[in-house]
Amino acid sequence: MLEWDETEFTGILEVIPEAIEDDAGGPFYVFNVSNNGVELELTVFPFEEDVRFRLFRSGENHSLLEYQIMGCKFARHHIGSTGNNSYLSFISKTGIEVTVIVKPDIQVLINE
Repeated sequence: MLEWDETEFTGILEVIPEAIEDDAGGPFYVFNVSNNGVELELTVFPFEEDVRFRLFRSGENHSLLEYQIMGCKFARHHIGSTGNNSYLSFISKTGIEVTVIVKPDIQVLINE
């Protein structure tokens, strides 16, 4: 199971997730963040250990970026000394790291 803290995600992303029950009965969580004309849809599947990242321009249906980490064992948050550069970091079993920043602009950084 993915190690994560929903409260930390809510604090950094500044949105409350939508909890959805999947067909197997386990919940997954969808965070929708909008900032400066860009929308981030971050979906956490804790029981499957997967995290999906999708970026859109506001008002458009096709994604600019769609990426998924399969086998994400943990997610952690980082808060800078000033509190202005908070971000989430996701590490896969294979060492891929995805960093999500929402302020001042939404960024999804992939380090393979």
